Amino acid sequence: MRLRHLTALLLPAALLLALGTGPGEVGLDEALRSLLAHLGLGDPLPPLRDAIVWQLRLPRALLAALVGAALACAGALTQGLFRNPLADPGVLGVSAGAMLAAVIGFLLGAESSGLWVTPLLAAAGAGLVLVILLALHRANHSLATLLLSGFALGTLCAAIATLCLALGAQRWDLGLRVMQWSLGSFEGRTWIHLAWALPPCVLGLALAASLRRDLDTLHLGHDVAASLGVDLVRLRRRTVLAVGLLVGAATAISGVIAFVGLLVPHLARMQGGPGHRHLLPRAALLGAVLVLLVDTLARAFTSVVLPPGVLTSLLGAPLFLWLLRRRGLREL
Repeated sequence: MRLRHLTALLLPAALLLALGTGPGEVGLDEALRSLLAHLGLGDPLPPLRDAIVWQLRLPRALLAALVGAALACAGALTQGLFRNPLADPGVLGVSAGAMLAAVIGFLLGAESSGLWVTPLLAAAGAGLVLVILLALHRANHSLATLLLSGFALGTLCAAIATLCLALGAQRWDLGLRVMQWSLGSFEGRTWIHLAWALPPCVLGLALAASLRRDLDTLHLGHDVAASLGVDLVRLRRRTVLAVGLLVGAATAISGVIAFVGLLVPHLARMQGGPGHRHLLPRAALLGAVLVLLVDTLARAFTSVVLPPGVLTSLLGAPLFLWLLRRRGLREL
């Protein structure tokens, strides 16, 4: 069996493992039985145990997979656009915009209006940064301007978020919620959250798929790509839009999940080369599996809540250092 076929089997296996892990004493066998029952292929579980699988674990698992796919694909797009293996989706400042809007929401107590308020505010913050970034690039088509604008916007958003935290220093709950958001979490996520995140992620993934040929041509150099008919300005705008949709939606729903966008594209290249036709779906698949397994590991410890963002960094940073030692920066 080829490696890519084996990788494709990892996602359903990781999904089944996620459905059979966590509080509630519903194991793998009952999780599989619940899924088969909803497909009309067996007897259903008792209502309470079925609800644990279908209403609590399944939407959370699907959302973790969606977030992982979005972040990994955004990372591959960013590295392809800047032709830099160290480029990360966070360089465009979109996740910082989502973070700032979430902090403002926490400061104003907007979360008390409903669980949907914070993701909605974060999505609006990410969208605003994306609009500003595209407007700046429209005024100046330089790739360096795009990179520096994203860095400046991200720094500005981080500074304002810090100011908000300073203004609310007397509120201990504000710092706690911001810390939880910055470390990422899928706690309390439901089918509604999945329904919110799915349209922008699907749109971003579809847009990414349409860019794969131009990104491969860009790998030859800007001058060569332009001589072969690639509209570099249009490519940059569409790539930034795709990254903004993917990162904005993922961050709005789950908070900040670190290292996925940087590490996973390198693993995907090791598996099948740098061509974006296969790199983008491979990165999305590996990202989905990674975040799903990390969230499953976080739920396996019932005595303490382990933030997924911390686990991705703990696992990702040593692995990335190993890749640098084994392959070298140029080969990444």
